[in-house]
Amino acid sequence: MTSPLIKVSDVARMMQERPVTLLRAVMDDPITNTPDARNAMVLPASVDFDLDDEGSDHATGYPHSMPDVEILSLYLGKQGITENTPVVVYDTRGMFSAPRVWWMLKAIGHQEVYILDGGQKAWEAAGLPTAEQQQYGKLTYHGHARTGWFVNAQTVSNALKTDTQLVDARSRPRFNGEVSEPRQGVRSGHMPGALNLPFMELLNNGHLKEVDKLYDTFKQHSIDLTKPIICTCGSGVTACIVGIAAVMCGATQISVYDGSWSEWGADLQYPVVTAN
Repeated sequence: MTSPLIKVSDVARMMQERPVTLLRAVMDDPITNTPDARNAMVLPASVDFDLDDEGSDHATGYPHSMPDVEILSLYLGKQGITENTPVVVYDTRGMFSAPRVWWMLKAIGHQEVYILDGGQKAWEAAGLPTAEQQQYGKLTYHGHARTGWFVNAQTVSNALKTDTQLVDARSRPRFNGEVSEPRQGVRSGHMPGALNLPFMELLNNGHLKEVDKLYDTFKQHSIDLTKPIICTCGSGVTACIVGIAAVMCGATQISVYDGSWSEWGADLQYPVVTAN
């Protein structure tokens, strides 16, 4: 697989050579409720992908569920994107919500999509220009669902009895059940047998770490990249950072649990353990 990441300099050069759509992955901070910079200047040729709005299926009752392929295709088309549009996804924090949007696009078959390494902060640090948000005319997107990118709670439950590794991207206190969950009605703790890899440990100043350091981080957390991995977190967003890091290291059997802890921790039929 081509690397999911693309550097600022390569994006700037690509934009000089052919049409590219920059997709700003917008999402408020789910822990602090700090709003994303929706009204700030954006990178040139940008449109928004709002994970708190039409970019997620809110009918499930969970905050950031993957929409049906038809609904997601309509949303992308409305943003002026077709399945053949070269797309670079970025966010305002450096590396936070953009991997989720990359993962979603891959899950409906988009071929040429990248994540801007370092996000808007890296772009501005390079002295490159920003602009007003661009408005595109409505186009038609033809997506098709691809299996394996996302899994549901039943798949995770079945995986508890196999050598599939459940890798939880939440902070260690949340994973251990030492603090209350930010969402009401969600139990504290983690899935039996899950491994904890807080997503921040994969980042360095808003960038993914270099591949050799990513390897080391997975190894330090006893994660075998040759075995199947299901990534999980609070609502299926930062789990995608773990997924991207595993992809960068050559892992091929990676899924994201879409409902993540928002679903598992709220449903009493699923077992929960703590560090105590």
